[in-house]
Amino acid sequence: MNHEIKIKITKEKRKTMVLKLVDAENAIVKAPLSVSDKRIGEFVKSKEQWLAKMSKRMIDYKSFSQTFDLLKNVYVDGLVAMKAEEVAIGFSKLPEDAQKKLLRKHYLTLFSSLENLARELSEKTGLPVKEIKPLDSVRVWGCYSNKKQMKLNWKLILVPKELKEYIIYHELSHSVYMNHKPQFWALVEKWCPNYKELKKKLNQYDFVLKTTF
Repeated sequence: MNHEIKIKITKEKRKTMVLKLVDAENAIVKAPLSVSDKRIGEFVKSKEQWLAKMSKRMIDYKSFSQTFDLLKNVYVDGLVAMKAEEVAIGFSKLPEDAQKKLLRKHYLTLFSSLENLARELSEKTGLPVKEIKPLDSVRVWGCYSNKKQMKLNWKLILVPKELKEYIIYHELSHSVYMNHKPQFWALVEKWCPNYKELKKKLNQYDFVLKTTF
């Protein structure tokens, strides 16, 4: 591995061993009480490449997120659209909570662009959507109900257009399959052939999703 990852080992009442990467520098192994230290060592050794890969990904994601300042800039399609202080007079003198509320209010005024894109892709694919509403969540980018209502996380406004489109194609595909079985992903791929690549790229914007405004 390129850098040292500290591994904490705990033994407990369980049947299998699991390895979890907590952050780029720390991991934890949970093992059954009966498993020897030697066997645990072998298990960790077998996971070295995976640990190195996932640790590097975490470091890369962190480096990427640090190129954004969500309280100083307003982002549209992954690019700086304006300075946050332009949202309201005296913005920079306000407490952080008040700044976030103003930014959220501003982004919501732009939600119609997401709605228009969803309508456009619905018409293109023939996959129906009756109603489109903004979603306020730190867990998911979107959802689709059996009543053909689509909710899109308003924070999608901040990410590149190709990622917006992937999420919309994903949600539209739920109009046919309300699950994530192979048939569902085949439909997503029909309209978004590079969805796997876009899905990985979207992970880079996880810090946006988890930001509370």
